[in-house]
Amino acid sequence: MLLVLWLLALLPALAYALRPREGAVLAPARLALIRASILLGAFAIAVVEAASAFTALTAGTVVAAWIGATLATAAAVVVRCVKDVDPDGLRVQSLDVLREELRSRRGATRRTWRRTKSAAAAAPAWQWALGCVIAILAVSAAVLAVASSPNNFDSLTYHLPRIEHWVQHASVAVYATEIHRQVDLGPGAEYLLTHLRLVSGGDGAYNLLQYLAGVGALLAASRIAAQLGGGPLAQLATVFLLATTPEILLQATSTQVDLVNAAWVAALATVVLDEFTRPGDAHGAALRAAAPGTDALYLGLALGLIAVTKTTGLLAAAPLLLIWGIGRLVRDGQRRRPCLCGRSPARCSRADASRAWASRGRTVLASLAVIALMLAVAGPFLARMQEAFGSPLGPPMLRDSIGVQTADPRLLLVNALHIAHTGLDTPLFFLSDATAAAINGLAHALGVDPDDPRITFMTTEFPVPAWYPDEDRAAFPLTGLASLAGLAWFAVKGPGLRRAYAGALAFAFLAVACTVAWQPWINRLVVFLVVLGAPAAGVLAAALVKGIATSARDKRRRRAAISVISAVAVLASIAGLLTVAYGYPRRLTGAWSVFSLTDMEERFVRRLEWLPQYEAAAAAVNAVEPEHVGLVQSNDSWEYPWWILLPDADIHPLASVVPGRPGADPADMDAIVCAEDLDQCADLVPPGWEYTELGTVAYAVPPEPE
Repeated sequence: MLLVLWLLALLPALAYALRPREGAVLAPARLALIRASILLGAFAIAVVEAASAFTALTAGTVVAAWIGATLATAAAVVVRCVKDVDPDGLRVQSLDVLREELRSRRGATRRTWRRTKSAAAAAPAWQWALGCVIAILAVSAAVLAVASSPNNFDSLTYHLPRIEHWVQHASVAVYATEIHRQVDLGPGAEYLLTHLRLVSGGDGAYNLLQYLAGVGALLAASRIAAQLGGGPLAQLATVFLLATTPEILLQATSTQVDLVNAAWVAALATVVLDEFTRPGDAHGAALRAAAPGTDALYLGLALGLIAVTKTTGLLAAAPLLLIWGIGRLVRDGQRRRPCLCGRSPARCSRADASRAWASRGRTVLASLAVIALMLAVAGPFLARMQEAFGSPLGPPMLRDSIGVQTADPRLLLVNALHIAHTGLDTPLFFLSDATAAAINGLAHALGVDPDDPRITFMTTEFPVPAWYPDEDRAAFPLTGLASLAGLAWFAVKGPGLRRAYAGALAFAFLAVACTVAWQPWINRLVVFLVVLGAPAAGVLAAALVKGIATSARDKRRRRAAISVISAVAVLASIAGLLTVAYGYPRRLTGAWSVFSLTDMEERFVRRLEWLPQYEAAAAAVNAVEPEHVGLVQSNDSWEYPWWILLPDADIHPLASVVPGRPGADPADMDAIVCAEDLDQCADLVPPGWEYTELGTVAYAVPPEPE
């Protein structure tokens, strides 16, 4: 928690130092926080990679790095203070003068705060109600994040065990394992958790990473709503929709990585939109001319953070960056310089053309810088994948299990419909069953199998219930439908920036449907699309409210609009409150409340029948006081509990699916633990050892000395 508090103090300080100039952009405070988050995220990943290169990924290295970052931030804050007081460097003669200037500015800030507070107090009661719902959900999610032990299924399988291996080896180099996802899936979020692990020695603060990512995603989404023309009401509606979305609330209290990915994608999106929302006067033109370098820095780092965290986010980043590049090139071609008195029009035309080509050159260089920065952040991980598996995308088993394996447009259409149906699933079973049957009927009419393995993960079958608040499956019908309505409105009514944004999201969804096979937990894989779509819903909701307030002629239409908005707000509030109260696998109330379970029961809440087996095996192994414990398991076993139950031992996989990384020799181990793959375990146990099976779990210890 100390490091978390340290970061919470460091983030606003760095944001102040990075704050844009007055009038340069919309919502400058939020942009400053986003910029600071991007820089700190990239810094944290760079520290892990640099330390690993020297096999020095230790607590001392991490603490030293953050002390250095704190000192650098403090220096940047001092420099910014001086610039704020005296931009030209002419008036500040002493520290006393500087102190007086800062005091006067503080008084102006207080007056601004009073005006803002007065305006907020004048807001209608229903807006205050929305704000109260958001606050209640935010506090509830924070309590769950702090009070809960990590218990996500994937986290116990590969997200968290990989951190323990890195700490054990003092490096993030590829290691032997039977769970290939520990080494071939993007490790960006786990790199950030590694800092917490090394400083704290445990996982007590792990859930806070996704919680803070959720807060960052909401800030970025609200700013996107402002950039798309939405006022305070549109921004409030955007935050409300996202804050009440069950999947986002559930992710915000877990150690999954989808919300971290969504936050980086939203950060990139809002920086992209800055290109089109700067002031249109001469001051704005100057800012746009100087923007490529600044934008390229944050776009490149954000793109790298997406690439190293979860590559599905690149499906949205690509069209957004294309919009940014095209927008800059179009503006470069439109720049004109006034023809001076005495110059011929021909000379003026040549000067304009030369200036336009120079601007285009800067844009091209900025685009190359974005790619270079992305490679600087994600390159080391991609290089390790190339070395270990012969491809930067990892082993074929990863691509074959998750990716779409066909270009047949009929199957791609069915895959898109499967993904949409699962995301919009509701507890109205007659409706869900009817739409699922219609999709499968369409597949049969097209002559394809709706569960074709080329568009379906492993042996799963469509449909699956996704309406209930489970962090791996929770649907988002209200947010999804509202976002679709907003994006359709953008596409029909414009203006151009809104149309381009809607087009980018449509491309991103199609890209997901063409590359990611449907799976029962597909909803958590598209959280980044939910975050990007919510601003469109917020802008549309604000427009409807404005229409209701100004229209008095069509009473029937007005009543209908009021009914729809009220129903969505009430249903969303109920969904959010029920999620934090009864969500799975973390909830505030009921028999499975985090306050009624022990720490180990929380960790095993999805498989409580395994807990006594793990504890019995660990007790038997700890009794021999081992230094090195061999591990045997299957591809989907829970490895992380062994690291909790065997804290004093180094754990070494005895079998491996990683080329060139064989498992450890069982004869060199002091004990062996196994999960699920017990036949393989029995074959690996050295002769004469005592081998015991407990059901799903087994263990082996050497014979007692005579």
